[in-house]
Amino acid sequence: MRFHPNYPNDNYKGQHQAWNQIKNTFERDEGIGYYRYPIFAKTGRGRSEPDFLVVHREFGIWVLECKGCLIGQVGAIEGHDWIMRDWYCESMSPVSQVEAQLFEVRTLVERDPVLRRLRLPFEYRVVLPLIKRAEWRCSRFENHPSTESVVWLEEDLEPDELRRHLREATRGYMPDLSGADWARLQAAFRGVVGDDEPRKAEPGSPPVSPSRVIHAVESRLRVLDEKQDRVAQEVPEGPQRIRGLAGAGKTVLFARRIAQIHASHPDWNVAFVFWSRSLHQMIKASVEKIFRKMTGEEPDWSRLHIWHAWGGRDLTGFYRETARYWQCPFYGFKQAESLVEGAESPFGAAMRVLERDSQHGKPFLDAILVDEGQDLPAVFYRVAYRALRKPKRLYWAYDEAQGIDSLVVPNAAEVFGRDESGKPIVDLSGYYASGMQKAHNMNCCYRTPRLVLTAAHAINMGLLRDGGPLQGVTNKDDWLNLGYDVLEGDFSSASVKAQRPVVVTRTDTTSGHPVDDPEFAVAIDPSSILEVYVTANESDDVELVVSKIHRDLESGLRPDDIAVICMERWFDLLPLIASRLRQLGIESLLLDDTNKDQFRSSDRVTLTGVRRAKGNEAYKVYALNLHMAGPDVKASVDEEMVARNQAFVALTRAKLWSVAIGREGSILSELQKAKDGQGRLRFAAFNQASLKRFMGD
Repeated sequence: MRFHPNYPNDNYKGQHQAWNQIKNTFERDEGIGYYRYPIFAKTGRGRSEPDFLVVHREFGIWVLECKGCLIGQVGAIEGHDWIMRDWYCESMSPVSQVEAQLFEVRTLVERDPVLRRLRLPFEYRVVLPLIKRAEWRCSRFENHPSTESVVWLEEDLEPDELRRHLREATRGYMPDLSGADWARLQAAFRGVVGDDEPRKAEPGSPPVSPSRVIHAVESRLRVLDEKQDRVAQEVPEGPQRIRGLAGAGKTVLFARRIAQIHASHPDWNVAFVFWSRSLHQMIKASVEKIFRKMTGEEPDWSRLHIWHAWGGRDLTGFYRETARYWQCPFYGFKQAESLVEGAESPFGAAMRVLERDSQHGKPFLDAILVDEGQDLPAVFYRVAYRALRKPKRLYWAYDEAQGIDSLVVPNAAEVFGRDESGKPIVDLSGYYASGMQKAHNMNCCYRTPRLVLTAAHAINMGLLRDGGPLQGVTNKDDWLNLGYDVLEGDFSSASVKAQRPVVVTRTDTTSGHPVDDPEFAVAIDPSSILEVYVTANESDDVELVVSKIHRDLESGLRPDDIAVICMERWFDLLPLIASRLRQLGIESLLLDDTNKDQFRSSDRVTLTGVRRAKGNEAYKVYALNLHMAGPDVKASVDEEMVARNQAFVALTRAKLWSVAIGREGSILSELQKAKDGQGRLRFAAFNQASLKRFMGD
């Protein structure tokens, strides 16, 4: 049985004792145990989640409410009310509380008609691990109508007794679950990523039409995997870093985590911080939906903040609110430009000044969750750390391959510094006392098909580049952390010197997209997943994109399924495409300075630069001006690496199809080679000494 979390990070003696006994009893069984599962029952005494939720393949679903009181603290039981002495409250109703929690858990499971038809047993108990049977009997509570047979005492938690209780209560009721049914039951508790009804295929459309492919993709029940589920529910007692590929679900995990934090600790001030303004509506809607599912209520937006990293008059943000709280000057973009020193960005300059002016700033937040961490300067993290109350719950997610303005990624020792003894102020190695890891690696991609992701990584690192790679990893373990198997070759000095070939491919376990499953319902042509076109000029770009979009719509795609993502100079090319589409009666949404807070609009094709595409997605992506990432265009290697990151972002916004377009040259040639490899990349061995930037952990 898997347990989440393995070691709770609170100080409740009774709960810890009971939790350890549950783990010792069932650790070899098939199931999942949750400590404080994030589903909240509303009773007359407020909102509460189950202390323990046990999902057992043989014994069904159990909800346990644990009270760490001593016998002398239970003064009397009057109906469902327990009159307490020297307790945190004068009275409590644990049986009513656990009944309400069971109702919420049962409702969660039986939303699925397949699980509802199984008629699974649901049981509840109140657990009193610090009270013995003799004490309970002497106090004459044993035969009370409201507690008889629903209270477990210290002796009931002994392994043999606990197992006997579960077996006897469910004997004759628990069905024999097939592998598929058991997987479905576990999925009910992990959470579904997008629970809308699958889109219906267009009537009479061909077997491999886009609408049928999308229907097949959306028909797959997409649930959080075991690691995503565990990470989403963690609330570590200190900083935590999550490194994850594009499409690994980092934003979803953080939305779920902050909703859970807000539900469990409604008095905390918490913030979800991001860089791309176009993500604001999506993140806020996602957090609200998850919170409502957990609690049945609307979030308290005065305590739960969804903040752009910078913020302005029309959309506030972390920097603006922090400067206001600390009574420091706030600088807008134009003002911040005048503060820039060296290679720093205007945002970096504004944050540097805030850090300088807020030496005595008092903490005012209890947790900060940062998405798109690779786009934020080191000084942002130091300011965020200062803004947090102890124990400094700063959680950030990043993917260095998506850094589109800078090549610097958050390194804890460099960002936060060291203390007087030379130890890092923030140490991300190992585990907290709760058993939660200080750093996670998420390497399974669910958004983008394997062929597109592999080709995008080839461009990002320069694996097929004349002159060799610019950035990457140079040992098998680091490749595995990225989700790749090294099938041939190695990165030894001898291999590098002899330029021996290395062959890598993404593993089946880290390729989570439905089209990469051999049993996918539609026999889709792999070559259609990634198309590469060489064009001569902007006129060719416009005609190619507009004509293909016209055919896309005729074949069953909707306008808002499509995004045209253009590298520099997008502000010249995209208006031409918008005008040409309009001539054909096709409306578009151009993300410019007047349209910067949304990525998608119903029945409109999205037209955007790379920056506003970050964090977003579309079923079909047209990635334009990709040649702008090549060495024949960029003035320096650093500029080329940043541009290759931008190309990676553009390509990996695709949920299904990606069309790469640009002038003849290195980038389009590399993309074609990557496509021809059909998911395998073959390149000459290299090592750290030959790289401009190492991407290992």
